Amino acid sequence: MLGLWESGSMPLRMTNHVAFRVELEDLLEAPARLKSMGIIPRGFDGEPSDEAVVLAWMPAASVYFLDPDGNQLEFICMLPDAPQSELGVLSWSDWRNRKLEQAAP
Repeated sequence: MLGLWESGSMPLRMTNHVAFRVELEDLLEAPARLKSMGIIPRGFDGEPSDEAVVLAWMPAASVYFLDPDGNQLEFICMLPDAPQSELGVLSWSDWRNRKLEQAAP
């Protein structure tokens, strides 16, 4: 998978971003495991987060964090659901709750 993003206006700050495909169970445990090692799990915009986020346009669940050099690392798991680009980025709990509501009779 190759992700391309627009970089914005000058001056540019360059960081590396590396994503690692993981199983969903491991991804959902990642925030707690990272915190136990003194690493701050982050959301899509870099804010501290206690849970995975869902990139609904793919859809994929992700957890982000920084290495000691400031490079952004990502754990990612593709989800089997249909893309819902209109939802943008949302928390794992919001995604899960939406799925439960849609499944309810």
